[in-house]
Amino acid sequence: MNTHSNKDRFFKGQQAGEEFVCFFRHHWIELLKDIIYFSIFLILGILTIIGIEKIKLVMRGSYEMKLLFLICLVIGNFYLHKFFVKLLNHFINIGIITDRRIIDHKKTVFLRDTIDSIDMAQIQNIEKIEEGLLSTILDFGDIKIYLSASDAVKTFYTVPNAKFHFRCINRQKEIRQMAMLKERLAERIDHEAMEHGGIKTTNNHVQDIHTLTPIDPEEYMRTN
Repeated sequence: MNTHSNKDRFFKGQQAGEEFVCFFRHHWIELLKDIIYFSIFLILGILTIIGIEKIKLVMRGSYEMKLLFLICLVIGNFYLHKFFVKLLNHFINIGIITDRRIIDHKKTVFLRDTIDSIDMAQIQNIEKIEEGLLSTILDFGDIKIYLSASDAVKTFYTVPNAKFHFRCINRQKEIRQMAMLKERLAERIDHEAMEHGGIKTTNNHVQDIHTLTPIDPEEYMRTN
C-alpha cells in the first residue's frame, strides 16, 4: 500500500510526522455465534407476534403466566441490547498500522478505551498463523509479534486478510529499522569524524569540508 496517499488521514493519539498506513478490525467470524443466537431470537420474536392472540388467551386470568411473559420480555430486551452493544464494540475495536508503530485500540461503547502501541524498531519477528479449513476459506488468521527488547509477545487474533497485513507490518518494520540504522550510523560517522577533525555530516551522509565528497552510510557500513 502506498503510504503517500494516506498523509491526510489522522487518528487519536497520532504522533507528529507519523503517517497512517492502514487499519483492520477482527474478522466477522467472531460474531458468527452471536448472529446465530440472534437469528433464533428473531424467529422466536416473530412467532410470538404471530401467535399473540393465543398467548393472550393463555395469560387471561393467570397471574403466573403474565409474570412469566413479563420475565421473558425483560430477558429478551436485555439480550437485544447486549447483542447490539457487542456489534458496535466489534466495529470500534481496531488495529492501526503506521510507518512507525502498530496500535491496538481496544474500546467499548461505555466503559473501556485503551491504546497499546508497539514501535516498529522493537519488533524482532512476525508470525502469521492460519489453522484449519475455515480460516483458509474465509481468509483470516492470527498475527504474532515478538519483541526484541523482551520475551513479550503481542497477538492480534482473527485478523482479516492476514497475509496482506502480515506483509504490510513486515515492510514497515524493515523500513523503520533501516531508517534508524542509518541514523545511528550517521551519528557514529559523525563521532569518528569529530575525533579526526575537519569532517561534518549533512543530510544522512558525510562530506569532507575541503573536498565536499559525499560518503554513503550504507557503503561505509559495508567497508568498516
